[in-house]
Amino acid sequence: MLKQNGYNTFVVGKWHLTPYWATTQAGPFDRWPLGMGFERYYGFLGGETDQWAPSPWYDNHRIPTPTRPGYHLSEDLVDKSIEFIRDQQQVGTGCPFFLYLAFGAAHAPLHAPKEYLDKYKGKFDQGWDREREIVLERQKKLGLVPANTVLPARNPGVKP
Repeated sequence: MLKQNGYNTFVVGKWHLTPYWATTQAGPFDRWPLGMGFERYYGFLGGETDQWAPSPWYDNHRIPTPTRPGYHLSEDLVDKSIEFIRDQQQVGTGCPFFLYLAFGAAHAPLHAPKEYLDKYKGKFDQGWDREREIVLERQKKLGLVPANTVLPARNPGVKP
């Protein structure tokens, strides 16, 4: 629908919709972003990937794993998003576009750059159980949840 109305369409990042058996250089590509109506794609096809050494795909082609010092996939995804938009706007200034950007860093294996981890050093030293109590207390004070809200029991098999 977007393309029919003059939009260019891009996907950057996690595309967790292709069956595992179809994530090969030979496809089939019908459940890849380009096969699902998008015009450009850069990212990874599985549900999770190494954020420092991903296995990226560019359109329907596997490309080498980035090896530059200090590389992190999130920064790369933003750079590629900007590149796609700049390329599109060079020939179609002001033309509409739709960019679907799906970061992988919020998904396992949770590889955050050290400078982000350092910002939170010590903040959660009290542990998960105490942190969820603190959050619930704050939500009650703000009126976000009823005052009689009780935290559910820990899931079976989940250790403190």
